Amino acid sequence: MYHISFSGGLGSAVSALAAYEAGLEFTLLFADTKIEDEDLYRFVDDVSSAVGVPITRLCDGRTPWQVFEDKRYIGNTRTAHCSSELKTKPIKIWLDQNAAMDEPLVLGMDWSEQDRIDRAVARWSPRPIISLLNELNVWRPDYAKILARFSIKPPRLYDLGFTHNNCGGFCVKAGKKQFALLKNVFPERYAFHAAEMDRVMQSIGSTARPFLRHTHNKTTQYLTLNEYEKVLVAGADQQEDFDFAGCGCFTDD
Repeated sequence: MYHISFSGGLGSAVSALAAYEAGLEFTLLFADTKIEDEDLYRFVDDVSSAVGVPITRLCDGRTPWQVFEDKRYIGNTRTAHCSSELKTKPIKIWLDQNAAMDEPLVLGMDWSEQDRIDRAVARWSPRPIISLLNELNVWRPDYAKILARFSIKPPRLYDLGFTHNNCGGFCVKAGKKQFALLKNVFPERYAFHAAEMDRVMQSIGSTARPFLRHTHNKTTQYLTLNEYEKVLVAGADQQEDFDFAGCGCFTDD
């Protein structure tokens, strides 16, 4: 029995569809962060229906901001304890209670993320960690064809320009470009996270620090989302560090 970490991204979804076509037995483990894009739920339900495997929904009950407040530390590019608390721990608990230790956890990553797979192998030992995309020789250019075979529409966040389908386009590991996109595409969602950041920073106190780095006149500072919005409105973000980055959670706790 394989257990697929079913994040709602293309990699894990295609892993499930490829496993189904290969005649493998598997579960779909979906850890909900409670800030997901609405279309993610449609997508995971479509994949579940296509393969005839129900979704095992795991939910800690908190949002990432509630985790940051509880931990008294806001996540950043190096420490994403939102991922460990809301994704890794619930899945590990479920596996420990329901799966034999020799039954592998499947990650929706391929050879291009082999470094993350290797780190996951070390962190999850002795449970096997595998990539069905690698084992079944599924390449990224094949994703669209596989989804089309099952008449499944990809998640809308990809079409809107996001590189991942996690946390509704929010991620503490993301760069400023992603938050500029979030502000443009989902202004109400951006406003929610900006308000939550201010609230949690006030709750934590003087040790709290935002995760967005902004360089102006060769000086780097950390900005809250409300502060970064003012930079965007002023058109003052033309720096070389206008990065996008991406979601690197779950294996990189």
